[in-house]
Amino acid sequence: MAESYYYMWEFVTSMTIIILVAAYIIHDRIKLRYQKFDEPERQRKINWLNGVTMTILGILAVIGGSSWVAYVLTHKIFISPELEGFHSKVPGLVMALIGLVVLVAGLKKYFNPEPEQSSGKQ
Repeated sequence: MAESYYYMWEFVTSMTIIILVAAYIIHDRIKLRYQKFDEPERQRKINWLNGVTMTILGILAVIGGSSWVAYVLTHKIFISPELEGFHSKVPGLVMALIGLVVLVAGLKKYFNPEPEQSSGKQ
């Protein structure tokens, strides 16, 4: 059972790192392309890009967290029976909750990509 525990953690951490690094690189490359636009258009496009990125990462986190909980419910991953309990589901639940928050924030930005106007400027 310790092997299953080790391989699950190895898979989850590896996939998380790969996804986050890829998302950062893709986001950065696209953002650099927006430098040729004037300021209001650039800001609108960057806000839209941020919304898309947040939405995708939120969806992946919700799927990942839900999959984690489903895996824990269907497989015995604890090293010993004494370590089995609700706490083995908590990381997946937290990941899914964070993903849901990021997903909602991303959808807000995606559907309203207009730059925020500061109250001091006319």
